[in-house]
Amino acid sequence: SGKKVDLFEKKFADYIGVKYAVMVNSGSSANLLALNVLSNPLIDKISKHSEIITPAVTWATTVYPMINIGAKPIFVDVDPETYTINHNSIEDAISKKTSCIMPVHLLGNSCNMKKINNISKKYNLSLIEDACEAHGAEFSGKKVGSFGDFSTFSFFLSHHITTIEGGMVLTNNKKLYELAKSMRAF
Repeated sequence: SGKKVDLFEKKFADYIGVKYAVMVNSGSSANLLALNVLSNPLIDKISKHSEIITPAVTWATTVYPMINIGAKPIFVDVDPETYTINHNSIEDAISKKTSCIMPVHLLGNSCNMKKINNISKKYNLSLIEDACEAHGAEFSGKKVGSFGDFSTFSFFLSHHITTIEGGMVLTNNKKLYELAKSMRAF
C-alpha cells in the first residue's frame, strides 16, 4: 500500500468504470478476497456449503478460493467459440443451494453480461466477474469488471497489464469496498 498503489487503484477503477478498487498481491488473492467478503457474516451472501456456478473452462485460481470458503463449485459448459460460460446453461445449474455466479471473461473474450445479470437478479444471486484475463474487454460498450457485485483482475507477468505480481478487486458498493479494505489489511 502507499501513494502509488492508491493512485493505481483510483486510475484502474476509473478505467473500468467503477467506484472502488482494492489492490492485493495476486489475481488469486483478489478472487479469495471477493469471496471472503461475500461470505463474511456481516454480508452473508455466500454461506458455507452453498454452490457457486462457474464455467468448466477456467483456472484453478478461480475454483480454489470457492473451496477455501467452504462453497462448492458447480461447473457449466462453455461457448465453444469464446470459451466463456454458456449463459444458456446457467439456469439449469441453479439449485436451492446456489448463492453466486462467477463467470470468467477468458482470453479477452467477454461473457454475455446482460443475460448473466438478468439471471443473477431473477434468482437473487451474487455475481463476481473474474476478469483476470480480460483487461479492457467490453460487453455492449461497457468494460467487463463493471457488471457484478465484485470483479477481479490479475496483473501477473503474462497478463495485459502487469505489475509483475498483483491483483485487484473492484466494486461499486461502498460497504463491500470498506470490508474488502479491512480484510486485506487483516
